Amino acid sequence: MGGTALKRVLIGLACGALLALPFLGTWLRHAPSDHCALDGAAIVPCYGVRIEDAAGRRLDFCCIKCAEMWLERQSTPVRSIRVTDESTGVELDVEKAFFVRSLVVTMPTTGNRIHVFRDRADAEHHAEKCRGTILNGNERPFAISTLPSRDVEIRAGSVSDGARFRTVANAFGS
Repeated sequence: MGGTALKRVLIGLACGALLALPFLGTWLRHAPSDHCALDGAAIVPCYGVRIEDAAGRRLDFCCIKCAEMWLERQSTPVRSIRVTDESTGVELDVEKAFFVRSLVVTMPTTGNRIHVFRDRADAEHHAEKCRGTILNGNERPFAISTLPSRDVEIRAGSVSDGARFRTVANAFGS
């Protein structure tokens, strides 16, 4: 009887392990960066945003709206903001990107309608095709969330970086 009970336990453990394998495989394939640092939503690669905070941690977001909401809660400037060109999937610095607000929603949970392009021609094509507008100046995402060097210049009262930062400079009494 002792041998039969042991066989049952071993067979039960083997069946349990086989049933657990698909769940374990799914769990192992999903890296933490596959989900938004703000709301946990799955990140579609062509809409992703990556922010490096002041401590050097890299945070990934599912869309521009989530990244902006996260930035609003931060008290220190971030090191870098990188966005993804929708046409090529290439990551680029936020200051080199063209942004278009159109009727196409990228993330239904946030209602984000801002699209990112590396080339102006791609941005213009999307704006024309999807009834959008190319964003300029303070309309651009992250225009007020600056990197440390710009933050220092603005706090010192310099508006030499152009109209894009004038509102921020005015907020500091410059």
